[in-house]
Amino acid sequence: MKPLYFILSGAALLLAACNQTAPVTEQPAATATDAPAPSVRPDSTVAPIDNVATAPAPDAPALVRAETLKATFRFKPAPNPEDPSRPKINARLLLQGTKPLDIDLGNFAGKPDVVDAEKAKLAGFPNGMLMGFRSYHAASGTSSDLAVLSVEGRLRIVQRRVEETAAEPGTFETSREVPLPANTTVVAAALQ
Repeated sequence: MKPLYFILSGAALLLAACNQTAPVTEQPAATATDAPAPSVRPDSTVAPIDNVATAPAPDAPALVRAETLKATFRFKPAPNPEDPSRPKINARLLLQGTKPLDIDLGNFAGKPDVVDAEKAKLAGFPNGMLMGFRSYHAASGTSSDLAVLSVEGRLRIVQRRVEETAAEPGTFETSREVPLPANTTVVAAALQ
């Protein structure tokens, strides 16, 4: 009877070893029946991952077309209420391009004389100016100087008064700034 006892005890131990349950702290491994199997169908219309087109980033700056504006002065007679027999001269800055600009620079006593680079240097006009002019009023001995500069994406218009009897010419002061579109270059053109 002892051999039968040993056989039955060995069988019981073998069954007990094969039918163990996991302790509470252990997680049972997932089986194939726990998660649904993905359905995989061959599809010839799906592009490989390397060929997928992507949309541009929303912060990507739009390309701005570069433009060159041509700047010129235009002078026309203007009424002078103080002395109707001596009209003043109205000066305008014209910018020609896709969006033309016509900027009123004001009225001057005498016909303005456009200064070239040599005259500008002799008269103390600002360095790097695009264009400028001097208007002289003989009766008072006073000149009005105006210069146009291109500074950091804007046109800066500066002016000064020069008294004939003064030891030093006046200082140029900014009278106006005109913002320019991005990627814009301004060049001086012939007088109109």
